[in-house]
Amino acid sequence: MPRYRCYFLDRDGHIRERADVEAATLSIAIDRALGLLPKQRQCRSIELWQGDQRLYPEPYEKPGKPD
Repeated sequence: MPRYRCYFLDRDGHIRERADVEAATLSIAIDRALGLLPKQRQCRSIELWQGDQRLYPEPYEKPGKPD
């Protein structure tokens, strides 16, 4: 089963806590991580990573220059 790393972020976007989440799909991992968020008193949002890829929220990509 895939494993995701969940980071809990405070209102300034700083990491306060982390947890590993195992889930069959990314959407299930997101639901599980969001379910853990209320227990993190100082935290306001989450990020989910798998290895070096941020999966949630989806990474913002700057628009490229037109060809």
